[in-house]
Amino acid sequence: MRLLDRLVVRELIPPLLFGVALFTALIFAGGYVFMITEYAVKGVPLALVIELALLYLPQIAVKTLPMGMLLATLLGFGRLSSDWEITALRAAGVSLRRIMMPVFVLSLLVSLFAIGFNESLVPWATERANAIRAEILKKLELTEQQAFGFAQFNGGRLDSYVIVAGGHDSQTQTLYQVTILKYRTGGAVRAPEAVAYAQRAEWAGENEWVLYDGWIRTMEGQTLSFRVFRAEPRAQVRIERTPVQIEALLTQVDERSFHQLREQIAFYAREGADPQVIRQLTVELYNKINVPLASLIFALLGAPLGIRAQRSSPATGFALSVAIIFLYWVLARYLIILGRSALPPPVASSIPNLIGLSFALWLIFRREHA
Repeated sequence: MRLLDRLVVRELIPPLLFGVALFTALIFAGGYVFMITEYAVKGVPLALVIELALLYLPQIAVKTLPMGMLLATLLGFGRLSSDWEITALRAAGVSLRRIMMPVFVLSLLVSLFAIGFNESLVPWATERANAIRAEILKKLELTEQQAFGFAQFNGGRLDSYVIVAGGHDSQTQTLYQVTILKYRTGGAVRAPEAVAYAQRAEWAGENEWVLYDGWIRTMEGQTLSFRVFRAEPRAQVRIERTPVQIEALLTQVDERSFHQLREQIAFYAREGADPQVIRQLTVELYNKINVPLASLIFALLGAPLGIRAQRSSPATGFALSVAIIFLYWVLARYLIILGRSALPPPVASSIPNLIGLSFALWLIFRREHA
């Protein structure tokens, strides 16, 4: 049976490597090429641009390993099926479960490798990439690319919206280029009744941000007022979130290992961060295990799907892999949203793999008894 194992593994390795390279290139091209090219055109040293590009690859590869595994099993078993090798093995008394044993072992090794990769290299590479990008943005005076915003609610209704156009410094607990829109409390029209801008906002403790070097414009009835200030400790328009709550909103999950992210979530919970944000981060925490494990699930799913009665081209396997990957990631993103409120985070993270595993076992059973 060692010959059988070598036969199957030999069919899987080339399309696995091809699939990982292909999907990594596609995701990199869609999400990072424009940014990298912009930095190069604006005069950033080429060595720094290349280093930044390479540092983004590990976090992409963790997500594309399951995609490559799916493509490998679809193409590999599709070829074995088209050349009647699966039929010959079954006629010789070899069960489908035995044929798939090397698939299980290989995909399990790939999943374990991805988990280790995600725990060791990815956090370091992502942290280094973010540090390089922040340095580049500072040199190019493109701090607006670090902008973020968040809504503030009162009694379940939108009260105000904060835009931090200049980014933030977590060490000094300072926000830069802050705009706050304060909305009317009554009526169907959600028009702003006040707008405030400050060059910076500094945390003063006790749920208070001090706004510096800015202005406040308010509208009361038909009267418009405008006031410039140097320092405004108790403005009519306020930032209601603490620095810890803002840090929770901006948490980069790829920068942290499973253990580090778990400790960070516990810290946010103790400090009173938004419960919905904590639940979302908890879903992402369990995704650090479930996403790499998708290599095993996709392999068990792809192998029986690749076995077809008639000859088929590799394009069929590629199209099928794209469709399955699309459905998987749409479901995973939707469940992250549900994990913020409706579902326990571990369940929300695990459902895509559980659905895939159930479907894979059903397909294997059907192919075994066909």
